[in-house]
Amino acid sequence: MDDFFVGGHGSSEYGARLLASYTVSGVAIERQRVQPTAGLRFVPAGSKLSLKEISLPVHVYGETPRDAQQKKSSLDAALLADPVELDLPDGYLYTASLKEIGDTSELTIDGCILAGSYSLVGFRHDPLETAALPAGGGELWVRGTAPDMECRLTCTVGAAAGSYLMAGILWVNVQAGDVLVLDGIKRVVTRNGVNALNMTDLTRWPLLAPGLNILTAPDAMTVEYYPIWL
Repeated sequence: MDDFFVGGHGSSEYGARLLASYTVSGVAIERQRVQPTAGLRFVPAGSKLSLKEISLPVHVYGETPRDAQQKKSSLDAALLADPVELDLPDGYLYTASLKEIGDTSELTIDGCILAGSYSLVGFRHDPLETAALPAGGGELWVRGTAPDMECRLTCTVGAAAGSYLMAGILWVNVQAGDVLVLDGIKRVVTRNGVNALNMTDLTRWPLLAPGLNILTAPDAMTVEYYPIWL
């Protein structure tokens, strides 16, 4: 039985059981405000959301003390991936980064059951969603509650052009059949699979907001994103 998944691998591969006392924190908010010297009416000046704190207490079971230690070590190594993808019992996926591997203790005299814990930070999301917009663009209803969500945009150029405006980002000197990708998830810009950042005026990655979004491009566009939940 798998209580959780690490990078697509079930916890049973590591002989691990997740304790019911695992926790996922809320989101801290850091806000900037401009307040006049007279009066109290302030002007919002931006905000930043923190990552969630994730605590994973586990028990690891082995057939021998050495087997238990090796399984625990394998789980340590799997969680060291940065970022690491988690699937937890609350039904959400998490993209996370390991902060600390806690001390390991033996729960039984024979050393075949170990107790350990992990501290991570990350964000909560659903699986990748894909939507297709027609040539010229259109409306897209975006799921999630995070105010800004990274996305991957892909267009195949229909006709050669000196300038090509894709979701507000200007490309230059594109050819018919070129596959253009603005990947805000992996932070890369490619044309036909090759880095093409110097072909654009990109200064800020395209972001999606919860609810209705309008995206435009000369040709049909594929939009991919992870719904992120606060």
